[in-house]
Amino acid sequence: MGEFAEAVKHASRVLRESQPFQVVTHGDVDGVAAGALAQSVFDCEVIIQKRLNLEKIDPSKFTLFLDLGSSQVKEIDQKVETYFVVDHHPAEEYTEHMLNPWMYNIDGTRVLCAAATLYLVVKQLGKEFEKFSYLGLVGALGDRQVLERENEEIVEDARNTGMYKNGVLNQKYAIDEFVDVVNACCRNSKKELALRVCLFQDYSKGERELQKYRKIFQKDLNHLTGRWDSIRRENRGRKAFYVYDTEITPKYAGELATELAQKYGETVIVLVNDSDGVKISGRSVPALVEKGIDLGRAFKGFGGGHDIAAGAFLEKSDMIETFIQVTNERLSCMYTPVTVTVDIPVKDAEKVMKALSIDNKGYTNIRVTAHDGRIVGEVTGTAGTVKNITDDLLACIISAVQMMEED
Repeated sequence: MGEFAEAVKHASRVLRESQPFQVVTHGDVDGVAAGALAQSVFDCEVIIQKRLNLEKIDPSKFTLFLDLGSSQVKEIDQKVETYFVVDHHPAEEYTEHMLNPWMYNIDGTRVLCAAATLYLVVKQLGKEFEKFSYLGLVGALGDRQVLERENEEIVEDARNTGMYKNGVLNQKYAIDEFVDVVNACCRNSKKELALRVCLFQDYSKGERELQKYRKIFQKDLNHLTGRWDSIRRENRGRKAFYVYDTEITPKYAGELATELAQKYGETVIVLVNDSDGVKISGRSVPALVEKGIDLGRAFKGFGGGHDIAAGAFLEKSDMIETFIQVTNERLSCMYTPVTVTVDIPVKDAEKVMKALSIDNKGYTNIRVTAHDGRIVGEVTGTAGTVKNITDDLLACIISAVQMMEED
């Protein structure tokens, strides 16, 4: 992580020198944990938003955007004088005013959420700030990330500071339960309480919010599973289950989509009426993502997010049919097999071909041979996986050539 480590140091310098500033952060567990971290370390004011609204901030102040902003950087650039974005959502383009794991080929969907990434920035300010490493873990678990790979450094810091041991946070309660409490506060529109809970304040109030959340969530889930047969019929021929229901709690749409996707092994897109329009939460499952599904790309123009989880917003309900038609066409294309022709000039191609070892797991068909000083053939599969196998093939060829040259 050489380049990423340098970028983390740069971000640390920028934030240290820009104080005091305002923070705009997303109103879910990751965003609130990141906001709590910023509040604990910097001279800043934290503003929590359910979706980015630049009209409600002071554009003349230096602004740190957390867990949002990557897909709206052009708008931010036009309306905010000075800013920096720490985010982990994939974007079409990245700028020098951003720190995002995707900029350095790190999968921000599965590791280094916004809170975790910001923690690595904060860590550069001094060893005394390592005690806030637990907030990186809270954000990661809130976004259902693995506590492995690039997140392992944060886990180790939390253990070394005594904040996290054997799944227990701060020697008091299970970290999973803690994350559930923060999430319930967020979903119940008690985002400032969620921020305080992240800092071990008003935890009993947070627990009461969790009790409310669980009761209402289970009621909504039972309602949707009870009518799943009709939902299945309504979505016959579609590549996802679109669920538009006016009886469920709008604030729980994301969690309901997650639960239904996992229960039925399908891509589920829940649409609910919001005070400003229609809120959309899409969730898929790893098996479908491996086949090429990418909800973030499917929602482009309406919203964005990750391959397995994304969100969108429609200003009017009469846009729902257009949204379903567009996203369903995009999802269909992701499922459609594609074929890439391989034709690579390689010295001693026949010998290199014998040295190749290609992992073809998950692909419909792979055929490559050596012919007339070239490695030629075809790679067939879904769009999401053909690129991976092609990259693997190139890497194997380079490795084989290097091994032969050394011999």
